[in-house]
Amino acid sequence: VQARQDLLELERVKEKYARLERRGIPMSVREWYERKLAQMRAELRKVHSRRPIGQILLNMGAVDEEQLKQALAKQRAEGSRRLLGEILIELGWADEGTVRRAVARQTISREEAQR
Repeated sequence: VQARQDLLELERVKEKYARLERRGIPMSVREWYERKLAQMRAELRKVHSRRPIGQILLNMGAVDEEQLKQALAKQRAEGSRRLLGEILIELGWADEGTVRRAVARQTISREEAQR
């Protein structure tokens, strides 16, 4: 449940940042948002699951194996700074709603495993 809330908060911050960036934002504000996004990504990474988000998206039919391989390669090349879901959305291979549903499934499977 917390991971789902964290993901929603991450999306809200990213949307606000994008709106401000289109209008032009001061460097100090940009740096604050970048630190906040990095902090939120780090929090989401702390949540471990037996089912990786990529596998869930693959099982949902949201991405194919080649897309997943390419997105994972891009994530590794960038030093794993961004979440896989962010990369898939950027590449146009998944939409935000699909990634959110996958995170919800991941969260549910994690909660069931803890019982």
